[in-house]
Amino acid sequence: MVDIPIWIQAFVLVGIGVVVLLVPLKIVYEMTKGSRDRTRRLEDLADRLKERFGGVRFERGLFGPHRIRFTHEGRPATILQPDENELAIRLEPKVAPKFHALVRTRAVIAWPFTVLWEAFRILPRIRTFDPLLDESLEIFASRTFGGYVRELAIDGIPAEGKPTGLAESLIVLRRAPGVRRFELRMSPAGGFRVWFELRADDLIYRPDELESAVHHAFRLYDLMVMY
Repeated sequence: MVDIPIWIQAFVLVGIGVVVLLVPLKIVYEMTKGSRDRTRRLEDLADRLKERFGGVRFERGLFGPHRIRFTHEGRPATILQPDENELAIRLEPKVAPKFHALVRTRAVIAWPFTVLWEAFRILPRIRTFDPLLDESLEIFASRTFGGYVRELAIDGIPAEGKPTGLAESLIVLRRAPGVRRFELRMSPAGGFRVWFELRADDLIYRPDELESAVHHAFRLYDLMVMY
């Protein structure tokens, strides 16, 4: 049997120890670095929003994402950044939605239904039969509430001129600068919130565009909840 010198054994053990120690430290460092960068971006955004909204305050989340709380025309709302390329607007009005609905950027495959997981509801797709909406968005809701939403959407699409009402607000949010995908969710348990997947940082570094998104989110709330 060949005797391996002690110095070689020690070198191998030290090498293994370094790998075992440094790899997790590197992973933790990258995770915390990303978290610090996201925190700094959200703090900077809160400072910029003080010129647009009232009662702006930045709140650090202990386990969840940090939040920016503010008011728009006296009504409370919250901005969150769940992930590096995500931004969410959650409205916090006193009246919760009575119905379930989901509106999102149309996927490659247009399914006839979807599952609203937070409410364990299967919602059918509601079509307006107008290409302006049906070719860019998917609207899911119960048959009764979906009929109301369809009528609102159709009423806002004139034969000539720009859309108005619900159709206009949905299109504005869908086409917000720097947005890859848009989603609106409402339910009695989950509240009313708008989510964006970002391909660029327009909504983070352009307060005017974010103010417009908040305005149209509240406008949709008024049309879909406070009708």
